Amino acid sequence: MTNLSSQLRFGLGPACLLMVLLVAPTACDPGFPTSEGEASVDRDTFVEVYVELRLAALEWESGRVPEAERDRILAEHGVSEDDLREFIEVHGRNVPFMNDVWHEVSDRIRAEMEPDEGLPGLPEGELELDPGGEAR
Repeated sequence: MTNLSSQLRFGLGPACLLMVLLVAPTACDPGFPTSEGEASVDRDTFVEVYVELRLAALEWESGRVPEAERDRILAEHGVSEDDLREFIEVHGRNVPFMNDVWHEVSDRIRAEMEPDEGLPGLPEGELELDPGGEAR
């Protein structure tokens, strides 16, 4: 029996090691696919255009940007609707990447919508003080 148990122990050792080597890389994988190629629009451009389109949409009761305004915004940045779609098709399955993109879009929209804290006519963050130290 000792001979059988030592045979099992040594016979299973390499098999267990092989199984660990095969399973370990997948256990460390977060399970998200990476981007599939490269889009013609870079991340910064996509975020900038998307934020501008969303802000424009907020100005309309319907929540939709009129076609002429949309075309103007796209042309101003040198991109097309197809370029934006391609960006999403290329990166859409890369969940961590797109999560960061949508958070950046959201943060920038929120920042644009916050009221200015400076005084009118002065650059943001600058206060003009009179000789008594009062803001004017």
